[in-house]
Amino acid sequence: MRNTIIALTWVILFILFGLYIDNKVENFCIDYTKDVQETYEVIHDENWDEADKKLDDLVKKLEMQKDFWLKVLDHQYYDDLNLELGLAKNAVYCKNKIRGLESLEKVESILQNLMADEKCNWNYIF
Repeated sequence: MRNTIIALTWVILFILFGLYIDNKVENFCIDYTKDVQETYEVIHDENWDEADKKLDDLVKKLEMQKDFWLKVLDHQYYDDLNLELGLAKNAVYCKNKIRGLESLEKVESILQNLMADEKCNWNYIF
């Protein structure tokens, strides 16, 4: 009886932790995607100084949450986001509009894949 209660407690804690992670990932991805879209518009308008500042903010925002994400997520997502943001910063530095927009589109794609992979629903359970 005691072992059953302990096992059920662990199952419930595991499910709650999964729901917490799912919610946290989804909120982060939605907020980060909005920031990426704002940066996309700035690069599209060829406002290079503001684009550089916005990209710095995106990198800092990702770096602030690095410890949390590396504990609960696949490291590949974090590495891919850093790579694409670095390429976008380089494109802004070189004033290459097409490369900058392409890198930001890849960032959005990575965020969408992250949300889909970490989604907690019945399709992934059964």
